[in-house]
Amino acid sequence: MTFLRAAVLALAAALGALSLAPATAATPAPDYLRTTHDGTIFEVTDDDVVPLTFAEWADRGFPSFRTASTVFEKVLTFPTVTAVTTFDRPGIQLAEDVTWDQYRAAGFPRVTTLAWSPAIFVYKWGTSPELFAQDSVGDIITLSYAQWQSAGFPSFTAREGRGFVRLSWDATGGIAYLCDTAAGRGGRLTYDQWTSLGSPTPMTVTRTANDLVWRLSRGPELSYVGAMNLVYDPSGRLQPGLSNRALTYREWVGMGSPAPRDRIPEASGNLACGQGALSAWE
Repeated sequence: MTFLRAAVLALAAALGALSLAPATAATPAPDYLRTTHDGTIFEVTDDDVVPLTFAEWADRGFPSFRTASTVFEKVLTFPTVTAVTTFDRPGIQLAEDVTWDQYRAAGFPRVTTLAWSPAIFVYKWGTSPELFAQDSVGDIITLSYAQWQSAGFPSFTAREGRGFVRLSWDATGGIAYLCDTAAGRGGRLTYDQWTSLGSPTPMTVTRTANDLVWRLSRGPELSYVGAMNLVYDPSGRLQPGLSNRALTYREWVGMGSPAPRDRIPEASGNLACGQGALSAWE
């Protein structure tokens, strides 16, 4: 074989090997999408979605962007609105609770109301058949039967042995949270505390387990002693001294005319919930 023929054969073999090598596809350029509610520009590839700072966007030469596909949702009557942005290329969804200013920046888009979310927690108190729903940010609403039914009757936690009461004869309309209904332990809620709990309907009673009537020095003046006479303190600190809550004759009859005590029993010093008791928010 001549040298020239050998060289030609070697070159042909090399070219044949090159033609068999797989071609390497070019990596697709990233897309850039911007969310309207917060103005974030995302770099989108086949595998990931990365939010860019202004400096990072500038370093890339200020590439043009499109508006991201975002829908706005809320659950039941909860006030929180969530922006759900879908990035089709990598198949990724991002959800973010939006502020009022962000919702306005997005142009007040239509908000879809969902019947349920797996993040909702449902419970009831031992003093009422009402169901309450709490979302991931802590907001609480009363759950109607129709809403519960539409959600597929999700299970609920029964908070037995505690709840809310009001005294039938107390014209001031006070509502107390009892962390232990069997022992009558708890305290009177402020209006803001009650509404932050979803405004639960209290059970109406004439008195709780350790409510009593105290008569000072065997005189005619009567005083009410009980959990409704304490300010509810969720921190569980030591019980403050009982203030005097004078009873009228009509109120005493409304209590069921219990026999007055000449001295306050030791149990009345343990009417507050104290350390370790479950608060009204848990």
